Amino acid sequence: MAFHPLPGFIGRRGFLAAGLTLLTPASGVLAQSTGKSLLTVTDPSGGVIAFDEASLGTLPWHEIMTHTRWTDGPQLFRGPYLKDVLIRSGRTRPEIEGRDLRMRALNEFEVTVPAGDAWAYDPILAREMNGERMRIRDKGPLWLIYPRDDDPALQNPLIDERWIWQLAEIMIL
Repeated sequence: MAFHPLPGFIGRRGFLAAGLTLLTPASGVLAQSTGKSLLTVTDPSGGVIAFDEASLGTLPWHEIMTHTRWTDGPQLFRGPYLKDVLIRSGRTRPEIEGRDLRMRALNEFEVTVPAGDAWAYDPILAREMNGERMRIRDKGPLWLIYPRDDDPALQNPLIDERWIWQLAEIMIL
């Protein structure tokens, strides 16, 4: 399946013109864009798809209650599964699972995450923490969250280094 660039995409973080429709070959129309994108997903061929608040909201959201190295006590996070965002961007599981994902934050910090984590551990791209939308100063707008308390394999420094906050871009390598 080919990955199709988003028509009208402007810049790396992408501001979308009002009324622009996001499309993927796998699922058709995602949502009408209502403003600034929160996340872009870039394919190795250079295709880009942007997710704004509305398009992220069309995906099923899930909850993870877990401790983190950066907060006190267990926190409740909500957002779509990483795997759902990757699939909605126009790729299938077999096309993605063996690859790496370079994730970039708003401050240009980058981390490489095995794409297989999306299926092995069901991390979410948290948009909410404890019922509140996450703002930039609160590690938002998106924070990659693993269900750390549910699996001892996730309770190690190697996995902790993958928890990127202020996530703005995912590049499929």
